[in-house]
Amino acid sequence: MASRDESSLHIRPRAGARAVAAGWALALACSPVAYAQSWNIKDGRNTGMVLQSESRKLPDGGTYLTGGSKVHVSTEDATYPISGCSMDCRWTCKIAASGSEGACVTLCAGVDKDGDLFSFRALAFGAGKFEFGPETGKYANASGGGTFESVPTDDPALAYVRWRGTLQLRK
Repeated sequence: MASRDESSLHIRPRAGARAVAAGWALALACSPVAYAQSWNIKDGRNTGMVLQSESRKLPDGGTYLTGGSKVHVSTEDATYPISGCSMDCRWTCKIAASGSEGACVTLCAGVDKDGDLFSFRALAFGAGKFEFGPETGKYANASGGGTFESVPTDDPALAYVRWRGTLQLRK
């Protein structure tokens, strides 16, 4: 049976301090991002006017569609920084020749009361998931997203979208 040398268990003071410092650095590096402000919107609404759309046939028999809207953003939370702002939204879609499948990209953007640019993007049209970004100013490192759905109206010139989502502004 091998004997144990008790001196090998001795920890030098500097080595202990380095271990503690390394442990704190690792804990800080792995801790979640701190946010300056965060919102969880359950009743977001974008209302406005539909812009003229256009379409054309593609060489493969598919269809290219593009259009958009100018909307006003409202939510149940008056502190949400985009509440009361206007946005321009554009969508572009390619529909397969069969008409049974397609893909769309939607981008909405605006400038808030402080002059900071914000935007939302989605790989969908009419309903789906959206992400926040890219932006400038206080929104430069923001994150968030959610879901949206178009709400039918009696007037085809009106745009109405309901959405739910989150927004986090980093410190």
